[in-house]
Amino acid sequence: MSRADTDVEELMRFTADLEPVIRDLIREYRDVFPPYFSYSGIPPMRGVEHSIQLVLDYRVHHQAPYQLSIPEATELKRQLEELLRLGFIKPSNSPWGAPVLFARKADETLCLCIDYCGLNRYTVKNSYPMPRADELFDRLAGNRFFTKIDLRSGYHQIRVAAEDQPKTAFRSRFGHYEFTVMSFGLTNAPATFQTAMNDIFRDILEEYVLVYLDDILVYSRTLEDHIRHLRDVLQRLRKHGFYAKLSKCRFAQRKVDFLGHHVSNQGVHKDDAKITAIAEWSVPTSANQLRSFLGLTSYYSNFIQGYARYSYVLTSTLLRKNPPWFWTPLCEDAFRALKKAVTCAPVLRLPDFDRPFIVTTDASDFAVGVVLSQVFPSPPDSPYPNFPPSPPPPADTASRLMPILPPLPSTDSPPITYSPTIAEDGTVEARAGDCPIAFYSRQLLPAEIRSSLCYPALASLSARGALHGTENEAAPQSRSKKEQRTKAQGLAGSLG
Repeated sequence: MSRADTDVEELMRFTADLEPVIRDLIREYRDVFPPYFSYSGIPPMRGVEHSIQLVLDYRVHHQAPYQLSIPEATELKRQLEELLRLGFIKPSNSPWGAPVLFARKADETLCLCIDYCGLNRYTVKNSYPMPRADELFDRLAGNRFFTKIDLRSGYHQIRVAAEDQPKTAFRSRFGHYEFTVMSFGLTNAPATFQTAMNDIFRDILEEYVLVYLDDILVYSRTLEDHIRHLRDVLQRLRKHGFYAKLSKCRFAQRKVDFLGHHVSNQGVHKDDAKITAIAEWSVPTSANQLRSFLGLTSYYSNFIQGYARYSYVLTSTLLRKNPPWFWTPLCEDAFRALKKAVTCAPVLRLPDFDRPFIVTTDASDFAVGVVLSQVFPSPPDSPYPNFPPSPPPPADTASRLMPILPPLPSTDSPPITYSPTIAEDGTVEARAGDCPIAFYSRQLLPAEIRSSLCYPALASLSARGALHGTENEAAPQSRSKKEQRTKAQGLAGSLG
């Protein structure tokens, strides 16, 4: 089968279920979605290329190749031949030489990586700011159509400055090569790529497109607007010579996966695959394993009310500097309670900046926290919200954690439940009542715990952090229950 036939077959397979108007648009820009790189050489010259600036006292780093298994060596040879054919690497006689290793992707394929630790140690770091996922999601409220575009081997679509190509050299059992395009593992590669993307979409960023590295999200309120927005994005990719991978793109959907979350017009909820990984996580047997577990769960901490309550037991003793590893029944209870809290976490409502916000704060002698929420009307056919609450921890677990984990604050108002219903087709049912926008909590620093004056100061930071997406949250524990749940009327203007 010729490449042209392969192109047509892939296009038909991945656009068959789309609306005709969307399918016609994708076919119009089929050159943006080739099944292979069609550069005649390396990527075209653009305004941004990757440069590697070294500190003054750098030392040339070279290292012997890592040992590879037979399947890895076979895959390495295949990928080297392909990279040579594309012109992405070339033979090198550079004094630099980093070893090669592989990382396994989600689809079980092997991703070629270069261990650039030696080079990165002497590279001047680029301080270009990266987008915050939680800030990006705030822009999606009120939109009903979403398109996710995943660029094909995005890093390889950026040139490396000619004078810096020898620094990217790597060694393998099949020879010594250097990159002409950007490679995974270079310390400033994310900053370079984000710079290139921001330059292309600068005037429409957060208007109807979000960009995080090689993930592009187009969002619109109506299908007509979405077609216009998508055409603009595809035209810019064509103009600047960037390619996308059709099999990983999703067009004009009501729900898409973006940055490890499911996004829809109803809100943001967690990636099922990551939640399954957390639920199946075995009991840690070392501090490193515990850090890995907490690193994954902390990514979803904004979904968990009182996350610091669960993590405090595990971090306060086990993650101190060089502690003896001693996994107690209390640690086991906290570990299981945290897994349960993650798997039962709710769908977060996207903020509506035309409605007032509610800030509910709390503090204890070891942690502070806040819930940012809004009130939405009940659907016409349901005068009262009826959502199942997250299941509480078992009685024995709750009693054992009670000396360390205080109960969640109560109010004089009816209890708030934060678990909407998800239908069998994966869509989120309409919700009403007091809906959470985000949960924030953190452990107090030693200096804050020692200071008797920290709570009034932290109370102000709590509301400010909730409104601006930071994690400085607190409130004086001495406040009345009614004051803890303060309706922030008129905050919409300041939030905008």
